Amino acid sequence: MKKSILFAAASFLFSAFSLNAQSKTWDFSNDTANWPINAGIGNTPMVKDGLGLFPISTNTNFAAITNSSQVSFSDGYVATGNRLQTNGGGAVSTGTYHPTQRYFFIEVSGPVTFKAWYKAGSTGAVRTTFVSNGYATLYGSAATSPAASPADTAILTATIPTAGTFYVYTDAAINFYKMEVSGANVVTTLNSNQLSAIDSSVKVSANIFTNGSDLHIANLSGNTKVNVYTANGALVKTLETKSDVNFGLKTGLYIVNVQTDKGVKSQKVLIK
Repeated sequence: MKKSILFAAASFLFSAFSLNAQSKTWDFSNDTANWPINAGIGNTPMVKDGLGLFPISTNTNFAAITNSSQVSFSDGYVATGNRLQTNGGGAVSTGTYHPTQRYFFIEVSGPVTFKAWYKAGSTGAVRTTFVSNGYATLYGSAATSPAASPADTAILTATIPTAGTFYVYTDAAINFYKMEVSGANVVTTLNSNQLSAIDSSVKVSANIFTNGSDLHIANLSGNTKVNVYTANGALVKTLETKSDVNFGLKTGLYIVNVQTDKGVKSQKVLIK
């Protein structure tokens, strides 16, 4: 079964404040104006300089900026200042690539390339960074290696093929020195409504996918309201259900909004 899944926050469709750019760089090593030394962001998700940060509820040290000695990377990039620490891994929901803690989220309006420079948080340890659409698709991953030169470092390059929100997370503690998104579809501003939608979607278990011309909504856990919108914001389908459901749609791009007592989840789907 071929499943086409495009994940995005609901308010992405309606935001009038997002700006497209050719590229966006988060230079944790040298940009002390946006990324000053700090002990972490606490327990509340936030957007900082266009980069979404989702912490962990049990401590406050995710995204701490600390001093670092000079680190050289295989492509010639040299980090001479600070580093951003995850201080742990981003556990994923069972059977998915959806991180539940200590992750980054970035919104784009079309295909882009993502690149990150990082080092293992423990000397000699093999640590991996992942990039996904937040559900069934892994866009890329790269592991550090103590045998590599320079040791313990890695550079991850991943192609993001579609508009929406993508996620960056690790399997253990990793220190990031720089992240970069390049292409004509970089969205440089996330707003608070988008952040709320992404935050609450973590709590909603519904799986949304397509099979041919049919839209499927599965893994429902109670009373669920479903609204389906066109890319222009027109409501084309609404229903309430307690069990899995599927129905046909015409060819096109849609926003599927699922509301439960645990929160709201929205996802872009493409019917071909």
